[in-house]
Amino acid sequence: MTVWTIAEIIETASGYLQGKGSTSPRLDAELLLASALGMDRIHLYALHDRPLAICEIDHYRELIGRRGRHEPVAYIVNRGYFRRLKLELTSAVLIPRPETEELVDAVIDWLKIHPLLVASRAARSSTGEDIAADPTLRPAPLIVDVGTGSGAIALSLAQETGYRVLATDVSETALEVAAHNRAAHGLDGLVELRKTDLLAGVESRSLRVVVSNPPYISRAELAQLAPDVRDFEPLSALDGGEDGLDAYRSLLPQAAAALGPGGAIFLEVGHQQAEEVCALARETGFVLVDVKKDLSGKARIVSGAIPGAACLTLESMTTQQTSALVTALAAGAIVGVPTDTVYGLGAAWDSTAGVRRLFLAKGRAQEKPVAVLFSSVEAARETLPDLSKGVVRVLEALLPGPYTFIVSTSAERAPLVGDAESLGIRVPDCQELLQFLERLHVPLAATSANLTGGRDPLSVDGVEPSVLAHCAVALELASRIADPRGSGRDASGNASTVVDLRPVDGGQPPVVLREGAVSEGEVQARISALH
Repeated sequence: MTVWTIAEIIETASGYLQGKGSTSPRLDAELLLASALGMDRIHLYALHDRPLAICEIDHYRELIGRRGRHEPVAYIVNRGYFRRLKLELTSAVLIPRPETEELVDAVIDWLKIHPLLVASRAARSSTGEDIAADPTLRPAPLIVDVGTGSGAIALSLAQETGYRVLATDVSETALEVAAHNRAAHGLDGLVELRKTDLLAGVESRSLRVVVSNPPYISRAELAQLAPDVRDFEPLSALDGGEDGLDAYRSLLPQAAAALGPGGAIFLEVGHQQAEEVCALARETGFVLVDVKKDLSGKARIVSGAIPGAACLTLESMTTQQTSALVTALAAGAIVGVPTDTVYGLGAAWDSTAGVRRLFLAKGRAQEKPVAVLFSSVEAARETLPDLSKGVVRVLEALLPGPYTFIVSTSAERAPLVGDAESLGIRVPDCQELLQFLERLHVPLAATSANLTGGRDPLSVDGVEPSVLAHCAVALELASRIADPRGSGRDASGNASTVVDLRPVDGGQPPVVLREGAVSEGEVQARISALH
């Protein structure tokens, strides 16, 4: 009787599977033997000369036979891997692909600069009760994974961000698989499962993110799929209709209705569908429509945003929200902010990614550097320790106010924030903005919130929604909310007066570069009175 060792039977099985058309015969043979023996694949190498029992060989032959008939390995062993997750997989769900991991990456990258500003896994209610322990205290999910299948996307997002996620699917059996995976990873408190068609039943404007890997295979392509896919994976997760776009035509309008201002959608698409899905997204009303290529160079992920931005007031901001904004600004976020002259956009002054996003949102030419907003003159002095005494004297006398002062400084900052030797600084006469800056402890590189060449907005209401869509959040004045007639203090609408203080260091009078809210004569009179 022939005695088979681990190494010998893998070699034989690999040759058999190669003859049956497997594209990874050695890997398949090893995975199936590891499953048959109840061990990790790596142990096969350490035990390569171990003889196999007859019952082990018989079980292995059964598994190899199934693979030889093109059944996917993931279904044979009932498991697969996705990012940090080990997932139960059955023929009721699609086998997660590596490119879908990149879809999750795209959502996480967006969330880094668009924090959801809701309670996290460890948060507690105002009464000190544990939100994670009491479902009635949990905030509603702001992220939805549409067509969740095994739950791979939803579970990864919940696990890696701590945010709550709603996972929908029309298939009851798919949701049962997702529920098993949710329980296995201890994510019951963060992932809600719901049987529904796409976003049916989801409240209007209640979401911040919609993500989906929908069916996108055209009818013509279905017949050409490899038998591993065509004959075993669920048709409902593959069939995208005649041209493969049916799911997008249905989902995009539903997502546009369910997402609030500034919310975003992320879609996996077939490698030749990106242009058509982008067109559908724009027709539906999405802006900032973009395409991301996968690691193989194929256009794979389409994203877009709803015009506008999530708005909040200083009064409503919690400590947790402030912390989330500080983290987002460091990662490259931009925010909408009021000033005493016009409504503006701001980015952390030392964040290269944020400043670049600031220029992108406006369409601003790079030869026009931006100034910096400080919460006080003292904050400016601490941040720019090389300011001269004469300059500080002027700042202390005239600020807060509608001025942009050009000063000499070599303080380190992001490119395009001033130039190598000078910087424009502002301390606007807008108390809510100054308090906001004080909470952030981050100076903001700032510019007006208009498209370059357009009219300067006086409040968040006047900002072009496509510009606001770039923002993590837009700060609005509480007085405008309390009195919708706008009788509270708004921006003046006059540009700040730009004054070059560098001559002051040499004992010369300052130079008014742009007359704005304050006349040149008044500027010169007030500064000369300081001497």
